[in-house]
Amino acid sequence: MESSVSSQYLAPAAEGHLQLAKQIVQDKLRSSKGFAILSEVAGLAAWLAADRGDSATARARYKESIHYAESSRIPLLVSYMTASLGHYAVETGDPRRGLYFLDRAAQYQDSRTPAAARAWLACLRAVAYGAIGDRAQTLDALRTAQRNADRQTSDAQWPWMFAFTSAKAARYQSSALAALGDYSGSCTAYATAIPAITAPKPRSLAKVEYANLLVTMRQEEEACRLAVEALQAGQQYGSERIVERVRDLRSRMSTACRDAELLDHMLIGLYTKERW
Repeated sequence: MESSVSSQYLAPAAEGHLQLAKQIVQDKLRSSKGFAILSEVAGLAAWLAADRGDSATARARYKESIHYAESSRIPLLVSYMTASLGHYAVETGDPRRGLYFLDRAAQYQDSRTPAAARAWLACLRAVAYGAIGDRAQTLDALRTAQRNADRQTSDAQWPWMFAFTSAKAARYQSSALAALGDYSGSCTAYATAIPAITAPKPRSLAKVEYANLLVTMRQEEEACRLAVEALQAGQQYGSERIVERVRDLRSRMSTACRDAELLDHMLIGLYTKERW
């Protein structure tokens, strides 16, 4: 739901739900199940705060989600929430601190951990290692992700009830390879990944990331077109995260591309419109 509903409207609801859940758990449900519910709600609130560009609230909610997961004594949930914080740190430009949390998340996984969880965490580690330029570790993590992504998920275990396919892994592979300068490999991975990304926000983030690669490859016409599409979605779904990334992308582009004027007009409009 958070990937296809405006964060402008969903975030206040999530915060209200979190406060209500805290009171209920404190009064009546101080159990593993109660703390697990709190962890999930706090994790959702963290994701929405990050999407709105509220980094202070995002960090606070991620911290809460980990604390409640630890209180639930469910290792897989602790791993999930800790890895989510780690990936957030990587995405906001702090890959070394992100790797610290991703390493901690890995400590909560073992041979009984579902393949989907291992594949997902390996993908996050690949992106983090790519961000610091560690080629060997990046490629090793990508191999681990690929090995686990293709396994059947009949052993699905909460909170990893979703399938993590090769197409989903390709989304992270594209990012990691681009960071290493393997532009051809990144483009191939993106082509594999994009048909499988159907939710508007993740799809737009992938487009912006790919557009950055295209700018590096001096293919600004296509990059500008993707930026316009992503910004339209960012406005529609109240995602400051998407908007900020489009702004950063625009700063790397020339004014020669066909859609540059439209993109600039849309970016200027963000300062003049009362509400997206």
